[in-house]
Amino acid sequence: MEGEQPLLGKMILNTRGEKQAAEFSMKITAAGGTPIELPLLTFQKPKNTTIIKNTISNLESYDWLIFTSKNGVDFFFDFYDQVVEEVGINLPLPKIAVVGTKTEKALLSKGFEPELVPEEFIAEGLFKSLKPFVKKGARFLLARGNLSRSYLVDELTRYGAEATDLIVYETIGDSREKERLIALLKENQIDIITFTSPSTVKQFYKMVEQIEWQQWTKNVIFACIGPETKKCAKQLHIPIHICPKNYTIDHLLTEIIDYLKAQGGEK
Repeated sequence: MEGEQPLLGKMILNTRGEKQAAEFSMKITAAGGTPIELPLLTFQKPKNTTIIKNTISNLESYDWLIFTSKNGVDFFFDFYDQVVEEVGINLPLPKIAVVGTKTEKALLSKGFEPELVPEEFIAEGLFKSLKPFVKKGARFLLARGNLSRSYLVDELTRYGAEATDLIVYETIGDSREKERLIALLKENQIDIITFTSPSTVKQFYKMVEQIEWQQWTKNVIFACIGPETKKCAKQLHIPIHICPKNYTIDHLLTEIIDYLKAQGGEK
């Protein structure tokens, strides 16, 4: 039974947004762990949507459409559907490139297939795969969030292409459960804390920086997805014990289980 439930007895903080948290929590539960959902971020449409709709109306002028997250896909197609309804015709999309399997699945669920999915689930990997198509005059549209890194835009521009950074959603820190988080830490109710983006790390730090969080988390395992998330944590002096080479929640969970096995099941 223990082999089937390697996370038995472990309380795992799931810091993903409300809509994204459910899948990760189900996987934690299936492995015997107890997920504690405490969303650190919330996502919303920008207040000014005119530029988004105008850009979508002119999709034919772009060579590539780029998505770097599931949120980017979901919010973009909400706007796309609105524009299609307003103009009364389907708007053809340019070639599409995506980062990550979750982003690819989100796109497929909308009825579109990506032309390009890099093996490495980060912006650097995407640019490497796109490089043969990057030339003077080539036009790229990036549909993403307001806190996205500038790397892709910078590199595309540096190589002579035109890059339009279209903000289709905004990431907002969610402090509504600050007191609950502090109580959980103070009472040693958390065994593992997970981060899935630099934004979650920053919001966590913002909520705990005025308390003795380092003292209360000295036996806590910190796990994250992606080198940028790990780098952000390091800058804020948050120790990261687990960071899988593949940047998915499935690989994160596998690494957590392997880490616990190597530690003999102890924290």
